[in-house]
Amino acid sequence: MNSIEDRYFDKPTGEISLLPPIELDPRKAALVIIDMQYHDAHPDHGVVAALEKLYPGSTAYYAQRLSTTVPAIQRLLDYARASSLEIIHLVVGSDYQDLRDFNRRMRAWILDLQARSGMADFYWTSSPTFRILEELTPLPHEIIFRKRSFGAFNSTNFENFLREIGVETLLITGCVTNYCIETTVRDAADRGFSVIVTDEAVAGFDQASHDATMGSFRGGFAAVVPTADQMIALLKEIKETRSLS
Repeated sequence: MNSIEDRYFDKPTGEISLLPPIELDPRKAALVIIDMQYHDAHPDHGVVAALEKLYPGSTAYYAQRLSTTVPAIQRLLDYARASSLEIIHLVVGSDYQDLRDFNRRMRAWILDLQARSGMADFYWTSSPTFRILEELTPLPHEIIFRKRSFGAFNSTNFENFLREIGVETLLITGCVTNYCIETTVRDAADRGFSVIVTDEAVAGFDQASHDATMGSFRGGFAAVVPTADQMIALLKEIKETRSLS
C-alpha cells in the first residue's frame, strides 16, 4: 500500500496479513451498497422483526449498529454523488412470492422463519419490505443489481458489469457483515478485484462475528478503513494528490 492509503487502514499490531498492496484509483472504483432494504436493514421490518418476535432481545445489538451504519453509508453516498464516484446498489429479492428462484437452502430458512414468526413476504419484490431504505434511495441513474443469493457474484452478471465499466476496486458497505458482505467480499477477492470495507458502514448481528469477519478480511481479502469519515478523507487525499501530479 502506498504511504497515503497506509495511514487510513486498520491494521492491529501483530496481526498477520497476506493482503497484497491496494492502489486505490477513484476513477476505477465503485461504492457498493449491499442489501440496505427494509427486510434486512430496519429493526421494525422483515427478518429483524421476525427474529425479535421469536427471540426477544436477540437483535438489540444489530438495531444499535444500524443506527450508526445507516448514517455512515449516507455520508459515503453523499460524497460519492458529489465526486462522480460510481455507485452500485445491490438488493436481494424474488419476483416470485414462493421464492422459487432462490436456492433450496436459502429458500427453506426464509420460508421457515416467516412461518414461525407469522410474518410473510420478506424478499418478494412486490412487498413493501423489499424497498431500499428511504434515506439511501438510489437516484434514477444509479445501478441496481438484484441478487437471489448471499453473494453478489453468484446470481447476477455483476462481475461482467464491473469489468465492462473498468471498475477494479470495490468500496463495500451494507449488511449483514458475516453473511452477504463476507460472501461478496471473498468472491470479489477471488476474482481479482481489490476490496476496501468501511467498518462503520457495515452491520452485523453481534460484535464477535463482526470483528471476526473484519479480521478475516484484513488477513487476505480486503483492506478495512475504520470510519466513513476516514474513507472519505482517503478518497479526497488521493484525488488531490493525483490532481497535483
